[in-house]
Amino acid sequence: MSEIAYQNKDVTAKVMAETLKGKSLAAFGLPHLKIMDILPTNLPAIESNELRLDNLFLLSDGSLAIIDYESSFDRENFVKYLNYIARVIKRFAVRGELNQLKRVKMVVIYTADVECAEEIYDLEGLILLVESAYLVNRDSNEIYRRLKGKIEWGQRLTEEEMMELMILPLTVKGRTGKQEAIEKAVGLARNLPEKEEQLKVLAGILTFTDKVIDKMYAKRLKEEMQMTLVGQMLMDEGIQKGREEGREEGLRALIQDNIETGISREQILEKLQKRFQLSEAQAEEYYNRFSEES
Repeated sequence: MSEIAYQNKDVTAKVMAETLKGKSLAAFGLPHLKIMDILPTNLPAIESNELRLDNLFLLSDGSLAIIDYESSFDRENFVKYLNYIARVIKRFAVRGELNQLKRVKMVVIYTADVECAEEIYDLEGLILLVESAYLVNRDSNEIYRRLKGKIEWGQRLTEEEMMELMILPLTVKGRTGKQEAIEKAVGLARNLPEKEEQLKVLAGILTFTDKVIDKMYAKRLKEEMQMTLVGQMLMDEGIQKGREEGREEGLRALIQDNIETGISREQILEKLQKRFQLSEAQAEEYYNRFSEES
């Protein structure tokens, strides 16, 4: 995982950026969409307000995908989607990069509360085509049992299975049912064998359930994630420090043992360079430093 800004309030966005890169959206029923990068979602307007969309992705075919999550259908949503698209185009135009914009896809992922929705908004002079995914078609109980079984047996989840766990709450109908599913999914995520996998899945759950999750529960979960990230950072620093200290002990022992047995300075320097892959200057620096202690 690349460096994470621990002071950043939106820890989940940082983790999700690493989680989704290079992944397809097969878990949503959209296997043909593969994410290459995650782009900023705040879209400045001429007006004083900012428009913020759910997700903006760069796909493997060079197109952009605006992804929105809905738990109900309303034709007025088409106005929102058109605004999203217009602002994205404007961002490229302001930067003088309009020729780099190939295609823009509007993808709407509907929770289990929606079985079907209009996908074309046709005004003759303007046609908006929405690509929809319906999570009502996913069997939430089967997914939960299958993933729970693998985790309990100590088996690693595949990338697609981790994505299934992230979106599991959206496959359940009703706000109460979703919150219960969120807590069950979080429980499974906490039992994943690797800390990094735990963080990725927890970040995904928070991201995909942002509109339905209990806000106090989400706040506690984010705080837990941040503490885990900071703890991991400190542990990594401790491991690195231990390695450096161990390396120095090895250097000291080689130098002092060889001096005691009468090995020449030139031979010791040669040994240091070969065994520890040091430059001539580094070997001389360590020799001068540790030979004085003998």
